Amino acid sequence: MELLIPKREYIKYRVNMGKFKKNKKLVKFIHWSTSAGRNMFSIHKIDERIRIAARFLLDKDFLIVGTELDEEYCKKFGKFTGAKVISNYTSSIISNPNNKEYFEPDVLFVTNVDENQNAIQEANINRIPVLAFCNTNSDVSGVDLIVPLNTSNKYAIGLSLWLILNEMRKLKKEEEIPFEEFMKKE
Repeated sequence: MELLIPKREYIKYRVNMGKFKKNKKLVKFIHWSTSAGRNMFSIHKIDERIRIAARFLLDKDFLIVGTELDEEYCKKFGKFTGAKVISNYTSSIISNPNNKEYFEPDVLFVTNVDENQNAIQEANINRIPVLAFCNTNSDVSGVDLIVPLNTSNKYAIGLSLWLILNEMRKLKKEEEIPFEEFMKKE
């Protein structure tokens, strides 16, 4: 199957660059290690998981929980998809109807599994499926759908969100959002 974008673009934005450590549950996504010991994800597996993520999110109300690093891209993704976006998750947003920010999503989408364990645990308690971007060393406990990629680079996250967005738009037979429009600073 042809990649969503050329392989060189995944490499340019360092989407496949992992960490030096690896979690046994993520080994199946790692293609090779550099001579210095850095683990590198398989670009084909990243591409495949991005397509699966788009189908997984299609026609669902979902909450995207990002971080300060990727906040601007999460907001753009939310604008185009209608998803609710939170950059700093606080307890009880998806579990306490008395919380003023309460939201009951069909899916919790987390851009960095390591920084948002509390949101994942809360989703698990409430039986909400979790889709998460995970690096080679991430704790994937409680994650239902792993999208392996470099969670330390905002451009890698931004590019991945743009790819998921456009895959969702293709499935809905909607016009794609140009890369330049999504990735530019506002």
